[in-house]
Amino acid sequence: MTAGADIPARLNAWLDLNHSGSGPIALAYSGGGDSHALLCITAQWARARGIVLHALIVDHALRPQSGVEARQALEAARRLGAQPDILRWSGDKPTTGIQAAARQARHVLLAQACRARNIDQLLLAHTRDDQAETVWMRLQAGAGWRGCAGMAERVASPVWPQGRGVELLRPLLDTSRADLRDYLRAAGEDWIEDPSNQDPRYTRIRIRQRLSVLEEAGLKPERLTRLAGDLGAIERGERLAIAAAARQAVRFHAWGGAQLDIERLMLAAPVIRRRLVETLALSISGNAATARRSGLDGLVERLLGRSSGSAAGVQAVQWRGGSWVFRDPGAVLGRVDRPGGKALDLLPDTAQVWDGRYEIETSLVNIIAEPLGKAYKGIGQRGDLETIPGPARAGLMTLRCDGEVLAIAGVRHHAGVRIVPLMEQRFQSRLRCDFAVKPELEPQASA
Repeated sequence: MTAGADIPARLNAWLDLNHSGSGPIALAYSGGGDSHALLCITAQWARARGIVLHALIVDHALRPQSGVEARQALEAARRLGAQPDILRWSGDKPTTGIQAAARQARHVLLAQACRARNIDQLLLAHTRDDQAETVWMRLQAGAGWRGCAGMAERVASPVWPQGRGVELLRPLLDTSRADLRDYLRAAGEDWIEDPSNQDPRYTRIRIRQRLSVLEEAGLKPERLTRLAGDLGAIERGERLAIAAAARQAVRFHAWGGAQLDIERLMLAAPVIRRRLVETLALSISGNAATARRSGLDGLVERLLGRSSGSAAGVQAVQWRGGSWVFRDPGAVLGRVDRPGGKALDLLPDTAQVWDGRYEIETSLVNIIAEPLGKAYKGIGQRGDLETIPGPARAGLMTLRCDGEVLAIAGVRHHAGVRIVPLMEQRFQSRLRCDFAVKPELEPQASA
């Protein structure tokens, strides 16, 4: 029996446990040994269960032969029974930071392809070796303990808003590259060898080569993967604690803000409430990435001190005896030194995202999504704004047609428009929890 003989049984059990249902699933496929082994096994699993499997092949177009290899991968995927598609990274490529840019482009292409096919789970073929390299790479870069937790088996897509609703699955983190190749040889399967995997210009390849030397000197890469597993368990426990604290202390509102119970928030440990505020700010701001630590620390201080101010893309205020966080109006309206530029012309029957916070779809024409503005133009009666903190009102997402206000997110609705707030959804996906809050945080009545 080869070292990889038990891989199909283990992978089948993992997929049965972690697949979200009977819907289609996708696999990021390059034709290399890792992804080819994953495709071979997953294709059999999907066929036995009547599940449609898509093989998404990214052609970064960074090497002259990449197009040929992508077509070879397409034919291999089709032979195995998957529905393959080639996703090309087109346009100009950066001259520096090419690895980070390629990774970002890859995730965007994969996320967009999943959403276009109504797929909410994407399989990645990262192995135990990749995990060890990731931990070492992050250690070398000075990462803290969370960074050294490495890659998680299940995590939300790292790109926003393109990856909203898409989850990444890594079923091979406990499997070695060598075992996967043993499995392929026993199955009579060939794979594509990417010459980039030997190119020391790439950081990961240099790390891989150094780990090989260290392994010969007695440092087993498995120790790094065990470290990642232990830290990952701690990180999962932290997320559970954050979700529990949020259920008691946070209430989202469809107009784009959240109300906080500071007394309950202060019951949580400092590290829990700080990460809660970090996740909350990311979700409410609609930003693509977490803000700098200095800005987040300042936001936490303002909230706990019940003071007002802007940081991390959001604004904190005290209003009617409560603490509120909402999108920084200056970010959408513009400032003296920075224009707003948050108007979006909506395409009919096309889902579009405004400011990373609202998904909008309408069959109407000549519709513009933009902030309400300080002058409240075209709004008419303002009574339905009374439950919203005053400083937040000018930044409310408004839909207009020829200047007339048709809808205001979370406030006024229109039968011809579908508006989906994404803030709470993103908060849940970052913590991987089902978020439900107490009803006690209703705003106080007007004086």
